[in-house]
Amino acid sequence: MINTYLSLGKYLDTVDAEARARGEPEDTSIDKDFRSGVELGVGASNLILSFMPNKLLSVATIFGYNGDRDAGLKLLMKCGGWVKGEEQPRVSSGKCPCLLPIPASC
Repeated sequence: MINTYLSLGKYLDTVDAEARARGEPEDTSIDKDFRSGVELGVGASNLILSFMPNKLLSVATIFGYNGDRDAGLKLLMKCGGWVKGEEQPRVSSGKCPCLLPIPASC
């Protein structure tokens, strides 16, 4: 399952890079729910893997998994609508109630 999220995350990175080359901040043809779901999966995977002991994580990196805590938290904040310095998320709890508590608890 982690492979799926990593592949989809690379896909989002690629289409967003193409959008930036056109002068857009991100590819607007990608559904926001799809984007936030991929960001949630990649962010959670990075965060969980970052808690692994270094010896075990070094083995996991051989297979293409990495545990970047900062990147994971940034993705979780992004998909939940959290912005550093603001007390409330920019996404209303009615729209995405399952995403809001995740970054707040970190």
